Parts: sequence; structure tokens; C-alpha cells
Amino acid sequence: MTEKLVHPALTQIETERDDVYAFEIDGHVSQEEMDGAYKILENAYEKHGKINLLVRLGRYDGFDWSALFSEKTYVGKYQAIRHMRRYALVGGPTWAANAIGFFGPLFRMDVRHFELDDETEAWKWIYGNGED
Repeated sequence: MTEKLVHPALTQIETERDDVYAFEIDGHVSQEEMDGAYKILENAYEKHGKINLLVRLGRYDGFDWSALFSEKTYVGKYQAIRHMRRYALVGGPTWAANAIGFFGPLFRMDVRHFELDDETEAWKWIYGNGED
């Protein structure tokens, strides 16, 4: 039997400021990975109150559906709405960009989508150095 090498689909990206967090999604995100990301963000909210978040979507193969309906996911989304100043989504499928455009105005935080080719602009914006 051949062993299959599995790499994490959700990894944290190092940032230049401690109130800016970033993740990359590359593949299928598991419940455990989502829980780990929520834990990192919960700690960030406790430390800073408000943060900025950038998510780079390289190859997105979905997520564990059980995570969608978990209590941690509901709490994580609620906390995000309360504690984020800016949220940048970089890349991803067309539907993700459309969702940001449609739902973005409903949030208290600033939300923007950037194409992968515009990632440098996304970082400038998330650090507060882009157009406001």
C-alpha cells in the first residue's frame, strides 16, 4: 500500500506587524485546521482587540462540511465581525470574489478582494499603506 503525503491546506503566513495576521489556503481545509486558525485569531483578539487579516487562496478544494455547522465556526465568524478592521481575500474562485463584493458592505470591517497578481497591493492595503 502506498502512503499518501499530506500537507496542511491552511498555513499561517508571517507578517511584519503583530496586529496583522495572514493565512494561505492550498487544498481542502480540515476541521482541525479551521479550529487551529480560530484559536490563533481568538488569541489575537485578546491581545489586540482589533486586527487586520489577509487570506491568500491559492488552490481551494473546499472544507470539511462538518466544520460549517460547528459551534466553533459560528463563534469564530461572530468574533471576526467584532474584532477585524480589515479583511483582504487574495485570489480564489470567482464566486469568492463575488461574495466579497456582495456581502462586504454588510460588515463593520473593511473587506476587499484582490487578484493573485495584485497581492502586493493587498499587503499595502492590509498594513494601511494602500488607498483607504
